[in-house]
Amino acid sequence: MVVEDITMPDYRLALSTINSRRIIEALAKAGGVTSFSEIQSISKVKGSVLTHHLNRLQRFHVIEREVKGTYRLTYKTPLCFIYPPKTKVSIAYFGLLGKKDSRSEPEPQFAVKILESEGLKPDLTYVTTSPEALNDWKGLKLPYQWILCYEDEIANVDAVKRKVLPQLESLLRNHIVIMDCTSATKPATIAYYELAQTYLIPLIYIYEETGELKWLISKESIKEKLKVSR
Repeated sequence: MVVEDITMPDYRLALSTINSRRIIEALAKAGGVTSFSEIQSISKVKGSVLTHHLNRLQRFHVIEREVKGTYRLTYKTPLCFIYPPKTKVSIAYFGLLGKKDSRSEPEPQFAVKILESEGLKPDLTYVTTSPEALNDWKGLKLPYQWILCYEDEIANVDAVKRKVLPQLESLLRNHIVIMDCTSATKPATIAYYELAQTYLIPLIYIYEETGELKWLISKESIKEKLKVSR
């Protein structure tokens, strides 16, 4: 259940015209925030035509006007993921931690290693878990930002969404977020999957038996959903 007063960007309509698409791509390549003149230089959309499309993109809630002459993407995810910036945009990993059971390594730690091997090194790591699961791993000093859900919350899809959404939305505004729905409870996995679908967030799953990373929502699938050919 997504918070009702959030106005979601309409990416499909925003990207349906070539000039708007060029502007969005220019903003993403500039790291998500830049000036009117820089957008004009990168996109080659000029003058009153650029102004028209900037206003159009604001109506679709895809961009925001920060100060006079400066614009930013409302969310850097997914646009800075499908249009890689020329300047670095930090990556935030957003995962789950389940009970230890027979595992020797926390799943988020393993997932971060795999992402790093693919050139996607997270600068921030946020992990949702329960106090009980966290206690299972108390012997390890895990350098994560924790979002704690109590047992009745971690077993409820909507409760997990309500708990994680404020932090997730904040990260989406300023980072490329990669979600991982591997661990914790089935309701938590479903909650992450539904949020990733709603916000078009890259989503991974790790097969424990093989250590293989599976992109449930990949760069290609986001482009396909947005009808972006390149």
